[in-house]
Amino acid sequence: MLSETFSAPGAPAPAARYSPVVRRGPLLAVSGQVPFVPGRLDGPVPGFREQARAVFTHLRELLGTAGAAVSDVLMVRIYLAREEDFAAMNELFDEVFGEVAPARTTIWVQLPGGLLIEADVLAVVGA
Repeated sequence: MLSETFSAPGAPAPAARYSPVVRRGPLLAVSGQVPFVPGRLDGPVPGFREQARAVFTHLRELLGTAGAAVSDVLMVRIYLAREEDFAAMNELFDEVFGEVAPARTTIWVQLPGGLLIEADVLAVVGA
């Protein structure tokens, strides 16, 4: 089975060798997204909530490029730089995913350059 790759229209090329989105059959993997916004070169947006919203927006856009939606997500991995952002992340997660939340893993990590959150998802489409 062949893989298809996707990226968001107008998005900059990845800084390393990876595909932003890979689809193989009904399985869709979206690479880790960070809170950079197009046209902003001085780092991520400020504040945890703003960063988290930017990450979830990127994920939603990338899912859409491959014909998927948030409702198709099976698994989310969230990487947080600070434990104190866990409650705010839960609130925003609920806003994005609603009543039927996907499986999730949350991990505390050291992120570079002022990043406070990164997230990736696995989804199933067309099944």
